[in-house]
Amino acid sequence: MIAFLIKVRVKTIFSNFNPIKVEPLELCCLKTLLEMLDIENYILDELFGFKVPKGIIPDIIILNGYNVAEDEIIRQAVCYKSEYPKSKIIVGGVHVQGNSEEFHHKAIDYVFHSQSLKELGRLLDKIAANPDETYLIDGADTFISSKETGKDCWHTGDRMPIFENENILADRSFFNQKSDCIHYLEKRKVALIKGSIGCPYDCSYCYCKMINQSQFVKADYDRMAEEMKNIDADYFWIVDDVLFSDRRDALDLIDVIKKKKIKVKMIGYLRADFILQEKDLLEDLREIGLAEVIVGFEATNNSELEMYGKTTDALDYPAVISLLKQNDIDLTALFMVKPDYGIRDFRKLSEFIGDNNIRVFTVSILTPMKGTEGYRQMEDALLTQNSEKFDFLHLVVKPRLPRFLFYALFYGIQLKLLKSKRIWKYILRK
Repeated sequence: MIAFLIKVRVKTIFSNFNPIKVEPLELCCLKTLLEMLDIENYILDELFGFKVPKGIIPDIIILNGYNVAEDEIIRQAVCYKSEYPKSKIIVGGVHVQGNSEEFHHKAIDYVFHSQSLKELGRLLDKIAANPDETYLIDGADTFISSKETGKDCWHTGDRMPIFENENILADRSFFNQKSDCIHYLEKRKVALIKGSIGCPYDCSYCYCKMINQSQFVKADYDRMAEEMKNIDADYFWIVDDVLFSDRRDALDLIDVIKKKKIKVKMIGYLRADFILQEKDLLEDLREIGLAEVIVGFEATNNSELEMYGKTTDALDYPAVISLLKQNDIDLTALFMVKPDYGIRDFRKLSEFIGDNNIRVFTVSILTPMKGTEGYRQMEDALLTQNSEKFDFLHLVVKPRLPRFLFYALFYGIQLKLLKSKRIWKYILRK
């Protein structure tokens, strides 16, 4: 039994620049699962030069990608089914979990919409034992083709959340092979670590809360520390939607790292309100290796934040930025602009970034994410259904300003990044 694990990517405006280039963590976890099942497997990711191996015919093909890759996943499924008609094609990932019906295509055999890798393992085990059989399982939708009636249909499997971490750690052979070209801006050899599942917050623009049927599973910091201890990386990017949901979490990680006496450098997501409320912990967090935090400021005024369901206070943001600088913790600030922004709104955001001396930031266009309530409310106003345009860099609803002016102001703000020494360090090294 042979499996291809494929990361489906689409190019964006920044693809040639590639400020962030990291391992396909989901596929590395799948690789561990397949090794446990004694299934020969190959990770395919063209970003890193891993293409379809010649002369090998897969029995199973698993396609994984983000929301922008929805159309491309289906296109590739059609191509692979044409080339390998006997192969079972499975699609999965975060976007698939919230939009499983969008992948009900006859070129796809299973749409896996559960967070449970163990349940996926049971399906793969059954396919390996009898690949000609069609299996109806919880956690997946199954394509059923009836040769007798000539009618095709989909069986919808029950939603299947998990309530504790299954502790299937990522296989690091991919990282070990490509670590020299993996980076977060100027930070090199950055390994991804995943601890928690889902998110305890409920921001309207994001579907992280919906992951795992809204069941939030906290990280096991002891397990995460052990995992980091055994990886030869310069930095560890903890890609949980939020590194700590409360003070107790931060104290637990501090305690674990100190007790194990491990030296690590970490990147993680923190909320502005947590940084301000628990500012007395920042020194300890820096001491145990918190080198950079990614903070979703989103907007610089409370009326927008309230609209997003973001329970932070924009008036606190300058103090948050100052606290990180005082504790020598790097910041990547995340902002969004709404399609109805006017010239004054763009100017205010630009001034906020300049006044607070923010050197590394991203600015995205507010984009309704398929599968969320916000998407359903705005669906009739969408200018396109092309999934590649939902990359937070394109307008998918009509802007208030003329399009050329909106884009000029939007990309004009990005030019402030050229004042960053970190950006220039990355550019010159690249």
